[in-house]
Amino acid sequence: MEAVNFFSKNIRFLRRARQWSQEELAVRLGVNRSNIAAYESKNVEPRLALALEIARLFGVGLTELIQSDLEADASKNKPFEGEESEGGVDNGAVPPNASNIDQQALREYVQRSISIRKMLEGFRIFYELRREKNKDEDPSSERALADIDNFTHLIDHMLALNESLADLLSKLEN
Repeated sequence: MEAVNFFSKNIRFLRRARQWSQEELAVRLGVNRSNIAAYESKNVEPRLALALEIARLFGVGLTELIQSDLEADASKNKPFEGEESEGGVDNGAVPPNASNIDQQALREYVQRSISIRKMLEGFRIFYELRREKNKDEDPSSERALADIDNFTHLIDHMLALNESLADLLSKLEN
């Protein structure tokens, strides 16, 4: 069974909700307008790094961008309204049950987040070094280099999401 994919529909919906032309979105993403038209018409799907950038730009999660019908959910979730946020996390949102957060668990989460950040940054540095080595040794390894680029972009996205969540939780603690 094929997974449902709302990517093209969601890009068009979010772009129109911001009242951006295809050209304006293309400029913001550093691609050609024809690429945006192709993404919206389901002719082509962008590389992972660009899909992450699109999600970041619109302030939604990548999974939500691909698997959720944002237009149908617009009355419940309005991810395109308000300030653009880093990593797709609304830093100003406070959950209704914020007072129920266990302070010790919060401190432990923040500490684990710091450890995870150091680990992921280590992976990113390792893969960047590996990428440079592969580029020098085998210039024909384009696919492997693209995979490494996608992986480092994914790590950066995960770091941003984790940091945003840790910041939000820290604000709730105060």
